[in-house]
Amino acid sequence: MQENSSQKLSSDVAELTTGQEKISPIVAISDALKDYENKRVVFSFEIYNCNQCEIAKLDKTEAKKLTKELKKISSTLTKHFRHQDTSCIACKPIHNSGSYSVLFDGIPEDTDMLEVDYSGAGRVFGYIVNNIFNIVAIGKKHKQ
Repeated sequence: MQENSSQKLSSDVAELTTGQEKISPIVAISDALKDYENKRVVFSFEIYNCNQCEIAKLDKTEAKKLTKELKKISSTLTKHFRHQDTSCIACKPIHNSGSYSVLFDGIPEDTDMLEVDYSGAGRVFGYIVNNIFNIVAIGKKHKQ
């Protein structure tokens, strides 16, 4: 998808000055900047933890529910992902404690891990970087 490089500056931003000089609109908006908030969520399995994943235990109905949830997630803009009222995704933060701690193996300490509950059939565990949802594991049950 091609980015829109012909963005217009609002009049208040276009009038910003540094001392006596106005900031050029070309400098104010750079094509190198990415607007990840307005991009759809995409998936990465790079950090996928096979030892903690229970995807092989899903029955046909649970697998369909998972597929439907993954489709919903990938149709969501990053800025709406954590807001259930706008995304209809049941997403909540989890912490590196209790039975959740095994999901944090090999992941930077400052990572905001998320749990997505889909239709009571299971959970998707992962974290967002830019617009990439890094899936760590898929589980059938709620962890403590």
